[in-house]
Amino acid sequence: MDDLRAKGNDFFKKKMYQEAIDQYSKAIDLCEPNSENVGTISSNKAACYIQLKNYDSAIEAADICIRCRPEWVKGYFRKAGALLAKGNLDDAEKNYSLALKYEPTNTDIGDSLTDVRAKIKERNTKTTPASCKTAKDAKLIGNSLFGSGSYEEAITYYTRAVELSEGTDDPDRATYFVNRATCHAQTSSYGQVICDCGNALEINPNNAKAFLRRAMAYEGLGKWQKALDDYNAVISRGQSNPQVAAGAARCRKNVNDTY
Repeated sequence: MDDLRAKGNDFFKKKMYQEAIDQYSKAIDLCEPNSENVGTISSNKAACYIQLKNYDSAIEAADICIRCRPEWVKGYFRKAGALLAKGNLDDAEKNYSLALKYEPTNTDIGDSLTDVRAKIKERNTKTTPASCKTAKDAKLIGNSLFGSGSYEEAITYYTRAVELSEGTDDPDRATYFVNRATCHAQTSSYGQVICDCGNALEINPNNAKAFLRRAMAYEGLGKWQKALDDYNAVISRGQSNPQVAAGAARCRKNVNDTY
């Protein structure tokens, strides 16, 4: 295995990337499945694929690296580079952030993260809701703005996604309403939250996130029974967690106190 990996490294240095990939693949075949060696060699393969501009294969190889060595920065760094080359700024940013989490003093990663965030900011500044031609594009900008705390702006993009998906079979249409509801929750606009979650549930009656967001809005308005009903709907759909259980307990107590 070591000899094959060494041959792959030699081919890489000579910029013979496909030949390097072939050697790395043979080396992986001799490794214990999901071992650290598989992770390391898969990172090397990802680097080769990036040089060949085969970014999808680079991402696949990087994912294997991440699975085998989840706390090693190279898998995230390689994946981020491939995603960036494909123009997927937001997922590239996520992977650079993960890489920096594990190696916070790495200046190469830090500089790459700064650069991609600048590109995202520039894209968001230049884009308008009207310029988004697909609901997916509008959601992408909305998610980015939400992540930066620009809730009012994010709402305009989720609204655009709702408009563009109207009358279609877009499987994410309910998500656009839930995401917009989440923005409204940040500004305590509980009536809007309830309305958007209701629209989402008309599309998908089993959307646990819509029940949860609406439960929290009802709770914010002091409508304890309605909030409890929605918390219970989340629980009955197998989506309970400590937050949901605590919310249900609060509402149950308030309902009992009312009577």
